[in-house]
Amino acid sequence: MEQKPSLKKLLLNLSMNKILPALIAVIVLTANSIHAQTWGDSLSLDLEATAQVSPPQITLTWSADADASSFSVYRKLKGASSWGAVLATVSSASTSYADATAVVGTQYDYRVTMNSSTTPVKYGYCASGINVQANSNRGIALVVIENSYLSNSAFQTAVDQTLMDLELDGWYTKTIYVTSTDAVATVKSGIVTKYNEDPAKTKLLLLLGHVPVPHSGALNPDGHSDHIGAWPADMFYGDMNGTWTDATVNVVSSSNTRNHNTPGDGKYDQDYIPSDIELQVGRVDLAELPSFTETEEMLLLRYMDKLHRFKTAQIQVQDRGLIDDNFTSYSEGFSQNGYKNFSPLVGRANITTANDYFTELSYTTGTTGTYLWSYGCGGGWYAGAGGIGSTANFPPDTLSTVFTMLFGSYFGDWDYSDAFLRAPLAQGNTLTNCWAGRPNWHFYTMAMGENIGYSARLTQNNTSLYFGSTIGGLARMITINLMGDPALRMHYIEQPGSLNIAAGGTSNTLTWTASAGGSEIGYNVYRRYTDSTDFVKLNSSLITGTSFSDMTLPVAGTVYYYVKAVELKTTPSGAYYNESLAVRDSAQVTVGMTETPGMDVAVYPNPSKGNITVQFNGVGANATISVVNAIGETVYVRPGVNTTLNEISLDVNAGVYFVRVNTNNGTLTKKVVIER
Repeated sequence: MEQKPSLKKLLLNLSMNKILPALIAVIVLTANSIHAQTWGDSLSLDLEATAQVSPPQITLTWSADADASSFSVYRKLKGASSWGAVLATVSSASTSYADATAVVGTQYDYRVTMNSSTTPVKYGYCASGINVQANSNRGIALVVIENSYLSNSAFQTAVDQTLMDLELDGWYTKTIYVTSTDAVATVKSGIVTKYNEDPAKTKLLLLLGHVPVPHSGALNPDGHSDHIGAWPADMFYGDMNGTWTDATVNVVSSSNTRNHNTPGDGKYDQDYIPSDIELQVGRVDLAELPSFTETEEMLLLRYMDKLHRFKTAQIQVQDRGLIDDNFTSYSEGFSQNGYKNFSPLVGRANITTANDYFTELSYTTGTTGTYLWSYGCGGGWYAGAGGIGSTANFPPDTLSTVFTMLFGSYFGDWDYSDAFLRAPLAQGNTLTNCWAGRPNWHFYTMAMGENIGYSARLTQNNTSLYFGSTIGGLARMITINLMGDPALRMHYIEQPGSLNIAAGGTSNTLTWTASAGGSEIGYNVYRRYTDSTDFVKLNSSLITGTSFSDMTLPVAGTVYYYVKAVELKTTPSGAYYNESLAVRDSAQVTVGMTETPGMDVAVYPNPSKGNITVQFNGVGANATISVVNAIGETVYVRPGVNTTLNEISLDVNAGVYFVRVNTNNGTLTKKVVIER
């Protein structure tokens, strides 16, 4: 890991404190006159990609630059930890590169660097692929819910809808209930316990409500001497195996007492995460926002309502990005968070830089367009940023932007009354926000269907794989926090209509009404048993009609079906199969539950370490013995068995399995537990 110098000595002073209106006006006018020349722009390569099927090829494009000496192209598989060797080096006059080795259905990450002897190196990042399949099994999502309002039936209904929407998007949810006064260590213990139930599959952590806020460190990433101390650190909740201590830091100099950090006070010592973050963490916390007339409960209800409406494609905004840069003279180029991300996400031609954050995004002022993404930066205080606005500007307004980023002094410390970083989530369409500039955030994977929590974790764990800043000491700071639902994706389409199941004992027939969206090209059907966290895709190719028969039911029990509309989504990065939230219904499966008179099957030992004996009587000739797992996958099959079958050796993971004996006389299923 790179050396981390003292942030108190290293960082530039961003202070504009409580700026006079006249000074703000001057800054805005100055910024607007030189937007095209900002440092953020000059440090960013506006990378995009197009994908074609025949012949398979991904073509990267970028804008020409007179200062270029050459361009270096790198490629890695999604999730790989190294860029490896240079894929290609192209001339200074080049504005594209065609990768003819790309394989259909495989997702890649690309990095292009502009090399120059006279200007800083430019970086561009892009996720791309040719018709990449959707991720149907996203993993287990832990949802920590602060319980102040659960006695209200309307609030409980909204929480239930939020949990259901996660499930309908391929997440298996587990809930943890806390109070706002719980110790941070107690909340963390509950999270770790749930995580350890299935570490391999547990991926996401949503903090819903005023979940106790962890604080850590003795740092001031905004560079202000009166702001040194412990900052909010939700990354603590996402770290499942790092060592966090509360023994050495003793700092009480901050003007904000919440930053004070002394040994044994429940705030931690670490400025940087002690190990990689395992969970994708996001927080929806709308407490202490007195500028809003609504109560915290009402603001949370509003957020959950628009969250549901966005995920079900009832909120529609244009694929556009707005950048309002009021730090044009800072060589760190904070607005590169907009330029680098927006090109692969919405396209370089759809980036607006000449208009004000509030004015351009506002529904209230009647702007002509809406924006999926936005970025704003300016000299800040806890409740605002120069050239952008303040927390008080949000309540009377509604902004069209869904995903936003803001940067400036003080308000990266968001556990504060009327916090500017949390306020956008309380109004308009805005669903996520982050303090983006020290270091830079990387959202480019969302163009290919990834959720925003994936990007947050990628940014938090980044050391040098992605360009973090022109200055050192910022990588892996505990201050890299996401406001909003980490499960959010960029693209949603309308769900199919109601789902009905005609149960047939050994098979089920599903029918549904077509999606009304118009962009769908077919449907996918998934099945999940109640004791499974996995969604099993049943169709091998897209279903173009509105019915499907499941003839592969392996065991008895309650089974859930999920039907999702599918579109082939083309973005400024590539093409992937985008799925809607599912429609869901359940049925009781009776296969294997009726025993034939005179037929007896014994399976032992049970539980087993992997070797079992199957003994039976009265089954007739040519019995078929099969073993299926909890999600219906066959892991063993042997036909033509007439006598006791000894020592079936199962090379499987620990879990619940079903031994099924099929004969001409009937079928019988036995449950067995495999331990390792």
